[in-house]
Amino acid sequence: MVRHRQASSNRRGCRVVTTSMTARLLLRNQLKALDDISWSVVTGDEFEDPPDGVDVELVPIRREFALSDWLAFMRLWRLFRRRRFDFVQTHTPKASFLGLPAARLSGSQAIYTIHGALYFRDNSRVANILGWGFERWCCAWAHRVLVQCREDEEVLPQARICRSTKLRYIGNGVVLDRFLEPVPPVRRSNKPIVLMISRLVKEKGCTDFVELARALHGKADFVHVGPIETDQRDALSEADLSAASAFVSFVGPVSDVRPYLAACDVVVLPSYREGLPRVPMEAAAAGRAVVAYDVRGVREVVNESTGTLVARGDVKAMVSSVQELLVDPDRCAALGRAARERVVEFFSESRVIDRLREIYAELDHR
Repeated sequence: MVRHRQASSNRRGCRVVTTSMTARLLLRNQLKALDDISWSVVTGDEFEDPPDGVDVELVPIRREFALSDWLAFMRLWRLFRRRRFDFVQTHTPKASFLGLPAARLSGSQAIYTIHGALYFRDNSRVANILGWGFERWCCAWAHRVLVQCREDEEVLPQARICRSTKLRYIGNGVVLDRFLEPVPPVRRSNKPIVLMISRLVKEKGCTDFVELARALHGKADFVHVGPIETDQRDALSEADLSAASAFVSFVGPVSDVRPYLAACDVVVLPSYREGLPRVPMEAAAAGRAVVAYDVRGVREVVNESTGTLVARGDVKAMVSSVQELLVDPDRCAALGRAARERVVEFFSESRVIDRLREIYAELDHR
């Protein structure tokens, strides 16, 4: 699938992702804005309707480790060697684990984008041993390591995972014009609406959301928006969803979350691991208060003046915080207004794009 575009530069860049969902949700706007680069995207599944001029290469990559990883690595290496990209930039863990050594060995400059390191202070000891090894592997192969949150920028050198000279902060952001624009709500209810947007996996706190909905059943409508994951070990099963449907309305994946944000009163993010998440930014731009677990990345977006943070895994505290907001709509609205002001000031994707331009310019002068 190729859509030709006249680029004003001879630079050839490649983005590597495990799933097309990542390319569609996280990269599309960057690819369009950075149009002085001839872009290719390597994805593990079909990427329909890419931006004009973007080449798409399909290399099946499983999210979980498997024997087929060796084949995927060889296909990546051959592709990079044939196309001779000026740089290859990877996203998501598995695409990075395989794509970074393949890029480096092919002669391309390798850029590792960390959307939340697997090594972080809230992790268990065993998980951090594995996370340390994974991040050390990826950073060793990369010429540049791009981090989204400030905590990773500090922690990775301290843990001897990556030299500070390799690190560059890019942050994260949303297309503000799109999310600041008023849109009609998708539904109305006589009760307040509590919304969660995520993939349906336990790491995102989906089981905690169900517990929250069960505890506050009858006091609000609970809505989940996001896709079912079939290739993740911690994915919620059909049986899980069936049992939870008594308390939660599962919408599934949608092309536009804005009508759901417009309809809700509170957005919750009970995620156990994040980089610098977009959901609370999108919620803030829509003027919605957020209740979330106090984890790396989330606390960079949400603070006491724009929402509520509770200890990771403390469902009772989340129940209490959500209930307090439901019975105090004035405070809920005030938090939403403050959140909107903060996201406008700090979390525009245009800032991320400007930082990427600077980083790509650095590569030109190596």
